[in-house]
Amino acid sequence: MKQMAMLIAVSCLLVGIISAQELQQQVTGSEDLVKQKSSQFQELWVNPDADISKYGKLYLWNSVFQFRDVSDTKVNQTTTAMLRNNQDHFAVPEDDQEKFKQLVVDVVVKEIARSKQFDVVETVGPGTLLIRAAVFDIVSNVPPNVGRRANVHLSSMGEATFVFELIDAETGVIQVRTADRRYIQPPSAMNTVSAAPTNSATVWNYVELWAQDQAMTLRRELDKAAKKAKK
Repeated sequence: MKQMAMLIAVSCLLVGIISAQELQQQVTGSEDLVKQKSSQFQELWVNPDADISKYGKLYLWNSVFQFRDVSDTKVNQTTTAMLRNNQDHFAVPEDDQEKFKQLVVDVVVKEIARSKQFDVVETVGPGTLLIRAAVFDIVSNVPPNVGRRANVHLSSMGEATFVFELIDAETGVIQVRTADRRYIQPPSAMNTVSAAPTNSATVWNYVELWAQDQAMTLRRELDKAAKKAKK
């Protein structure tokens, strides 16, 4: 039941951006996806008719970001007061939202380009899979004034749901959808509190490593599936 709710929620969020797509066809196929077991993704849905051997190109397309509305964040409090009051979820400032978006997109593009089975292309044509990355319900664990007023050590910079959709470029049919709700931290952190105080540099380093891990997992699984399909 929880898995179905997650699928429906992700579908609803993605539907809102379809009208803005640059391609002619409408993205379809959410209702045909079948839940699969996966050791790499928390959630994995696959179109039963998906055939990875048909594709040799990847096109990064139409990334989506949605930040949680944390309207009760009291930005005038000191960091010490925030932590004393057990306030641990904070809104992401607008400037940081734009930096977050650009950093995640850049990291995903760079990591996907390392594929050994696919070419990353700039135009859409036959044999192309669209990769649509979406990051939902992004929330920060970093108090807004942490770098100036306190010596705070955190295990993660926040959390978010990272979604990848693989879409047939010619038909617009979704072939695969993955979803992972994870803390924004390096894969090696294992929820341990950082020995270094949290500041702007550590925040963005954690975001970069988190996004790289998400994209690397997708790239490796895609390469593995394509290599197997060619045998």
